Amino acid sequence: MQASFSNERDPLGWCALIAALFLGLLFWRLGIPSKIYFDETHYVPAARQLIEGLRANPEHPMLGKAAIAGSIRLLGDYPLAWRVPSALAGALGLFAFSRLVWLASGRRFATLAATFLLATNFIWFIISRIAMLDMIMAAFGLCALWLLAAAMRMPERGRWKLALAGVLMGLALGAKWSIAPLL
Repeated sequence: MQASFSNERDPLGWCALIAALFLGLLFWRLGIPSKIYFDETHYVPAARQLIEGLRANPEHPMLGKAAIAGSIRLLGDYPLAWRVPSALAGALGLFAFSRLVWLASGRRFATLAATFLLATNFIWFIISRIAMLDMIMAAFGLCALWLLAAAMRMPERGRWKLALAGVLMGLALGAKWSIAPLL
């Protein structure tokens, strides 16, 4: 499909494929290590407290902890289940980033190169495999930026995209406060 703002072909399928392969790689041995490590020492116990109806880590917003708690309730209390929300958010964030770059540049090569570079970024990969709030925040933030770029490129359908971008910005803030300066 050719976008009206670019004479190049939209690499949507390739972007989706890269995000799907990235998700597959994230899920490979996601349950290892088999115990809490790094910042999971804060967020997994907080999620467990939320399940019990107790207040946990009040210095952080609830959404990210609630996602981890929901995964624990749905899949069980073990390492793979703790890390599923971050893995899904990492792949979603990667795809949203690819769409953002496409809408910002209109360049097929730039979009695919940027998507590949983020997919092979060690920090993005590792944070996507740890039960933390950061990737959930980043995914909502990148989805918001994607919609803002889409609203600028297609202003005739921009109002609902701007409204949804605002909701996604609120969700990003609801996951972790550190996105506030970007928003």
